[in-house]
Amino acid sequence: MVYPNPQIYPHLKAIFVHVPKTGGTSIEQSLKESPARVVGGHTTALGYQWKFPAEFAEYFTFAVMRHPAARFLSAWRYLRAMPVLPALNNAGIHECSTFANWMEKLRGEAGLVEDIVHLHPQHRFVCDGHGGVLVDRLYRYEEIDTAWAEICVRLGLELQPLVRLNVSKALEPTEGRITERQGEWIAEFYAEDFRLGGYDLHGFEHSWRSSQTT
Repeated sequence: MVYPNPQIYPHLKAIFVHVPKTGGTSIEQSLKESPARVVGGHTTALGYQWKFPAEFAEYFTFAVMRHPAARFLSAWRYLRAMPVLPALNNAGIHECSTFANWMEKLRGEAGLVEDIVHLHPQHRFVCDGHGGVLVDRLYRYEEIDTAWAEICVRLGLELQPLVRLNVSKALEPTEGRITERQGEWIAEFYAEDFRLGGYDLHGFEHSWRSSQTT
């Protein structure tokens, strides 16, 4: 998958693979050589390797991943807060009054999640077809400040605080938390992401609570 305006930075000799809902907007904007430059989209590592083979081989390539449950909730909040847009395929989310309704819809309509890029498993953005990581460095969202400091050193940038952009709005308190049944679906669908990031397959209640503030 290759989007227009990919996150390639020749002045830094770097390529950023933007996994949705992992703080990527903040990073991609901070790396631009000019405020006027437009970057965006969620081009996969495979897409970069195919479309820009020379740059992908030479440049420093990196991405950020996140606890799958927390990321799933963040994506839900984001897609629900945004207006219905064909590019987001979020009409179905707007048809659901609660998170629980949305989870039931996902379970009942096979393939629905495949139409929404913000819900795609993270390994699809950074791995080859055999599960091998293609990027040089895969950071964790939970350690984003440390990661950003390392990125700045690696790219020879003056360290400045990472300005948080595109932060999802919080859910209403009445939304509750992830239930055991919902957690089982997330654990199954994102099993490879849990393995890739070394995340705990349990602890969904913690993931819910921590995601409320990000």
